[in-house]
Amino acid sequence: MSEKVEGTVILDGLLEGRVPDASDAAAALRQWVSFAESLGLRFSLELEGSALSLLADDRPFTADALGGAPSAVIADALRQLLKLFPAPDRAHLFSTLRSIEYRKGLEVRTLYAIAPSGELDVRQEAAEARTTPAPQPLTRREKLRQIAMGILVAAAILGISAIFVDYRALFSSIADAARPLDPEKIEVDTQAFKDYFTVEGKRVARGGRALILTLKRTPAFPLKDADCQALADKAGNALPARLSLDAIARGYVRCEYFNKSGEFMGFTLERIRGLRDQESIELPLPVAGRRDLQRIVITY
Repeated sequence: MSEKVEGTVILDGLLEGRVPDASDAAAALRQWVSFAESLGLRFSLELEGSALSLLADDRPFTADALGGAPSAVIADALRQLLKLFPAPDRAHLFSTLRSIEYRKGLEVRTLYAIAPSGELDVRQEAAEARTTPAPQPLTRREKLRQIAMGILVAAAILGISAIFVDYRALFSSIADAARPLDPEKIEVDTQAFKDYFTVEGKRVARGGRALILTLKRTPAFPLKDADCQALADKAGNALPARLSLDAIARGYVRCEYFNKSGEFMGFTLERIRGLRDQESIELPLPVAGRRDLQRIVITY
């Protein structure tokens, strides 16, 4: 059983019915949900065709958030809701909404039903209950004591863990992650395709998640499969040249990523087939999570 903390309120249950015929009814219902939330009352609104349901969020909240009389505030808010429905429609609403307020040694239950007349029918009863006093706020001295203890514990943990963790490298990695990506400091190696295209520009886009390369083809770039075949025949047994031409014929290149230490960070396959139709294209490379990126190698 959950603890009955003095000074808290729980609102649960739901209200069901039909959406009013007015064209702005759905918007009006959503506005009421926002209004209720501004009071501290949380509801989930679901609309399916002409049916509606309002489900109360049953997480406890403090009674002070609603002033001295939580049940009165809840009832007033629900009366505002009923005004959104034409009088004949209110009688078809069904409510199981209820609130439970815990006071010292007392449990106050309030039911918010809809009467046949369409009016809100509020019924309340109170009973003795074993309640728990609300936690008292810490004094300034207690807060300072907790801060001091936290600092001492953190210092002890840091001292012990320094034996096993390279904090200098860790902090350097964090600093790199926080630093904006500078495209000019990223080397792009296109040695495998130097005869066929060049990198004319680099820029960061998509909030730092992509590095955009501007590729420009050279006069030697094969525009047709027959051109690729002719160049491959000319290359003979030169494997690197044949592999480069094979990648161009397929229209895809392999992009490999390396960090500042020269460690391999992964690769992606990127489409460059557009160079057959255009003199230059933009090639977006995903760099999210690769803040330590230093070098990109475009290969076959």
